[in-house]
Amino acid sequence: MNRIEIDRSLCNGMASCVKVAPDTFDLDDEGIAIIAGEADERAIEAAECCPFAAIAVFDQASGARIV
Repeated sequence: MNRIEIDRSLCNGMASCVKVAPDTFDLDDEGIAIIAGEADERAIEAAECCPFAAIAVFDQASGARIV
């Protein structure tokens, strides 16, 4: 399992993460990405698709940043 962090100051609400991984991400009332579920393999793809690099994915065991 991976750990996800979202830098809300970088998120612009384009929702590419929600489109790629709807079970993991959602937008809050302000239109900013939030974590809405478990990080699955699509979370990495969603982080890579974020045009503002607002999503970071870390390996839970080692703590190493994946994306």
